[in-house]
Amino acid sequence: MGQKAGAKVAGTLADAATNDPETAIEERAVFALSRLPNGEGVDKLIEAAQMNRDLAVRKRAMFWLGQSNDPRALDFITRVLTAK
Repeated sequence: MGQKAGAKVAGTLADAATNDPETAIEERAVFALSRLPNGEGVDKLIEAAQMNRDLAVRKRAMFWLGQSNDPRALDFITRVLTAK
């Protein structure tokens, strides 16, 4: 879905990545955000990494941020790793 529809579904995917009661759905939404073209999902992945209630989903968001090679993702990861 993320690769096909792009920005049209970013909001829906972000909502599913942070608010769905099913962890499996949240993880799939995080993956779909990582597949959005031109880094359109990076901000939403950062939000999921910061705000999701489930550690597994936050870890998955961090993984995909690390794979993105996006400067925003690198900045966020650096801030997380250097936070006291």
